[in-house]
Amino acid sequence: MLKTDQSPLYSTKLISLECYFKDLIKLYEAKLLPQVLMLNGKKGIGKFTLVFHFLNYIYSQKEKTFYNIKDNLIDTNSTFYNSLLNKSCLDVIFLQAEEGKNIKIEDVRKLKSVLSQSSISNNPRFIVIDDVEFLNSNSANALLKTLEEPSTNNYFILINNQQAKLVETISSRCLKYNIYLNSKKKKKIIKHLLKDRKINLVINNEINLTPGLFINYNTLLDKYDVDLNDNIYLIIKKLLHAYKKDKNENLISMAIFLIEQFFHNLVNKNDNDIDFLLNLKTTIIKKINDFIVYNLNINTVLNSIEFKLKHV
Repeated sequence: MLKTDQSPLYSTKLISLECYFKDLIKLYEAKLLPQVLMLNGKKGIGKFTLVFHFLNYIYSQKEKTFYNIKDNLIDTNSTFYNSLLNKSCLDVIFLQAEEGKNIKIEDVRKLKSVLSQSSISNNPRFIVIDDVEFLNSNSANALLKTLEEPSTNNYFILINNQQAKLVETISSRCLKYNIYLNSKKKKKIIKHLLKDRKINLVINNEINLTPGLFINYNTLLDKYDVDLNDNIYLIIKKLLHAYKKDKNENLISMAIFLIEQFFHNLVNKNDNDIDFLLNLKTTIIKKINDFIVYNLNINTVLNSIEFKLKHV
């Protein structure tokens, strides 16, 4: 989860996901909410934000402050909301992979230890596991029995961002709910986030990114002073050097996305060179991935990419 005000914990207004929100509320109030629910969808479309609003709706019913269901708005004076911000809430447990890594088996074991203890309150207890696709086989096996036999008052919400293949034993234990946003709804969320968080726009709003990735990439481009009007090699060079310094995996994801966009545009303009261009794109992306995996010399990698790009 992001450490700054980009975090979904600061998304107090729900945009474009109202239909999914209403479905979850109906299931919960009818006592039909599955005890193990998986939300599937692209990273950054707002699945965590959706869950966050759903939880605020449930627990705000027990307070004098209420969730504004008409405007899909969290009351920031809510005791529950603030307990989530300062990590003092005992009724909700979050588990998430560290950036670029699997969910640790030690974290799963700690979770199981907490769940073996009775809740202090009589409230339902929700366990939200983000990036569930980063449960490896060992972590998944450690969690499996808990998912198969959840205690009566425990509800698991697993968020699958579809960045890796999901362990089948986990997938088969869940009721799945697919989350999707069309282009219009994505743009509506992005527009709201840019205004609400006073973010300086440096990336084209027409680029087809999920809202979360758009804001993330926009922030990184601004932070590292990357000009998208530069040629693709200079952009790659700046992003790889930034990664070498800060080890932020999102810089690599963004570099690969921009390469994909660059070659997509080239293919549309050069019908006769499609195979050549696609092979070249694959080669360049592989060089970047090898740079990360094998910790290759950055200058060697960049020189090779520069040479390859001279052919386009």
